[in-house]
Amino acid sequence: MRFYSRRSRLGSDRGVQLFEFAMILPVFCMLLVGMVFGGILLYDYVTLADAVAAGARTLATSRGVTLTGTSTVCTLAQSMVQASVASLNPHNATPSPVTVPAPTFTGTGGSTCSKLVEGDWGTITASYACSVPIPFTTVNLCPPTGISSSTTVRIE
Repeated sequence: MRFYSRRSRLGSDRGVQLFEFAMILPVFCMLLVGMVFGGILLYDYVTLADAVAAGARTLATSRGVTLTGTSTVCTLAQSMVQASVASLNPHNATPSPVTVPAPTFTGTGGSTCSKLVEGDWGTITASYACSVPIPFTTVNLCPPTGISSSTTVRIE
């Protein structure tokens, strides 16, 4: 008894798997590159969010801190954010791509950068002018406005 391979009416099936692989490979490569560069963008956002949280902790717990010179609690919190995002500025670009405006305060105590009042709320925000271009394309995964993070804490 002899077994013959099944043939289509148009001819043999030789090379079909190679053709299918060649058709699917670019799609898989695009998915892989998108996941890698999406991961880079997610890392940047998480780093920025952690830095803002560190600045907010500094703002919340620095009510009784005595500072010298022109330093205020706000500049202390801003410098904490800048120090925590050092990995987002690997080439030490000047100015830094991370922008940290002065914290804002809400509450009945009337807190300012030079005088914090217990029970008020302080909000610290940072934005990062990121750039995550996908190679060989014109696609940049970062939004045109960059990424930003904000945290509000109660002054203790």
